[in-house]
Order: sequence, then C-alpha cells, then structure tokens
Amino acid sequence: MPGYFAKNEQHRRLVLKALLWITLSGGLFFSVVNLLHDNWLLAGLEIGYAAVSLYLLTIVDRTRNLQLLTAVYLLPFFSIMILALAQTHTSFAVFAWIQSIPIICYLLLGLRLGMYGSVLFVGIGLFVFSRRFSSDQLLQNVEIIANLGLASLAVMIFAHIYERSRLLNEQRLTDQATTDSLTGLPNRLKLAEVFERERAHAQRNGTPLSLVFVDIDHFKQINDRFGHEVGDRALVHFATVLAQRLRVNDLFCRLGGEEFAVLLPGSKATQAREIAESLRDRLAAQPLAVDEATLHMTLSAGVACFGVDGQSLDELMLAADRRTYAAKRAGRNRVITREDVEPALG
Repeated sequence: MPGYFAKNEQHRRLVLKALLWITLSGGLFFSVVNLLHDNWLLAGLEIGYAAVSLYLLTIVDRTRNLQLLTAVYLLPFFSIMILALAQTHTSFAVFAWIQSIPIICYLLLGLRLGMYGSVLFVGIGLFVFSRRFSSDQLLQNVEIIANLGLASLAVMIFAHIYERSRLLNEQRLTDQATTDSLTGLPNRLKLAEVFERERAHAQRNGTPLSLVFVDIDHFKQINDRFGHEVGDRALVHFATVLAQRLRVNDLFCRLGGEEFAVLLPGSKATQAREIAESLRDRLAAQPLAVDEATLHMTLSAGVACFGVDGQSLDELMLAADRRTYAAKRAGRNRVITREDVEPALG
C-alpha cells in the first residue's frame, strides 16, 4: 500500500536525520576528547564520520533509496562503536553506545533487518567487551557479561515490540482510512491510491484499464419502504454478491450512498462490459430476504476506459457516471458503454 509505505519511509527519514545530527555533534565532541587522550586514530575516524553525517544531512530529504543510504551509513557507524570499545584508551562506558544499536536498527531498518543488525553488532560488542575487560576471576566475568547480555537482550526485545506495534497501528489506521465501515469494501481514497499504481502499470506496459461505475436502482425506495436498517442490509448484500464474481486483481469499492465502482486492470471495454453484465445478472438472481418478503435488486452501470475516456481518475469517473445516468434514463437494470451512447466513435 503506497500510502502506508510513504508514511513509514517518512518516519524513518526523520529518525535518520535525528541520528545524523547526534552523530555530527557527538563525533565532533568525542574527537576532541580523544585528541586530548592522544587517541589519534579514533579522533580522526570521528571527525571524518562527522563530516560524512553533515553531507548526508544535505541529501537525506531527497534520496530515493533511503534503506540503502541507511545501511551504508550504519555499517561504519556501528563499526566505529566496536573499534572505540576495543581501544585501550577508552573506558567501559563506551558499551552504553553498543546498547543503543537495537533501538537504532529497529527504527531505521524495520523488524527483520533490525533484528539481524542488532544480533550481529551487539554480539560483536559483547565479545569485544569480554576480551578487553576480562579479569582473573571467572565468576566475576560471567556475572558482568550475563548482566550486559541480558540488558542488551531486554533493549532488543523492547525495541522489537515497539516497532512491531507501531507498524501494526499504522497499518490499522491506514486500513480504517481506506475502508468503508458498513460494507468492508475499499473506499474512494483506496480507489485513488490503487488507480495511480494501475495507471502507471498501464502506461508502462500498454495494458488496458477500465472503470465501471455502478449504482443501485431505486435505492431510495428501499429505504422509504423498509427503513434504513434494511437499506444498510441491502448495501451489504449488494457488496457481498458482487464481490464474489470479481477477479483477485479487480478493485470493488464503495464511493458513498448507493454508488460503487469497479476498477478492472487488464480489461478492455468489451471485457469490462461482460464483467458488468455478469454482475448485473448475479445481483438479479440473488434477491435479499427481508422478513417474509423478497427484495429484488438491480443495478445500472457505466463503463469508461483509460486513454479513450481520459487519463485521470476524475475523467474516467465522470465518463462512467454519465453513462450510468444514461442507463437509468434508458430504463435502468442495464450497462452502458461509450459505443452505446457514441456509436460514431466506436
């Protein structure tokens, strides 16, 4: 889902920018500290990486491959942490930076890569720490490593839980925003999102793309006769019956009220008409039982095709909507295409 992934990438871009600022300021500060301790190698690396961070800050907002840029940035970043821990001139307090690795990995790389990166670099950090700060007392060494290991594992678990919850919540909110609450069908927002993707596919590969505008006939009479509760049941019944006939790649959505639309990737006008006619036949063959009465429902539909009727969703919707009203004027319970209303252009 493009909207969902765009939001997720924006989140990671902001996190990376914050980390770059921390790296820039921290690199400059600790390079001075290491120069005062005559640790020229680490000071030089920190100054160099501060410069890299400054450069990345200038391009992070416009890069197209954020994940690759993040991976390229983090690999030397974590490596400098490990090197700093291994240097004899540094204190064991450097390990505090090692424990920030899981948080950084999960926020910037996601669940799978975040877990791999955390396990790899935290594991290396624990190994380096155990080799450098080991003492002659085995029990004390085991106790220190166990405490640091468990603390690091806890940070990793909490980071994993947080990132998973954040992604699930974002997905849930996105689904709610793009789903009709009554019928469970995608809504107009989802249609616009999917149309952009399918339009790009159609333009790239030269494949057809059609849109069918569908309107329930005499829906106001259903509400007036049976009440709005039955009207809602009729909408759900309509959505359920028609959805069973459509293909996996077709998008059936509710626009509002009794108006629906079907996006048909890979379908020409003739194929779209056949599908719309099959939907009409299926609906007529499956009436809705209301108490002891039987509610027969029909639909009117209009077909529009990408390219012939326009390039944008609004243009296709307008053309299909006009043909739907032509179907209603012609007596309802029928499908109208461009050829039906403009035979000279067929």
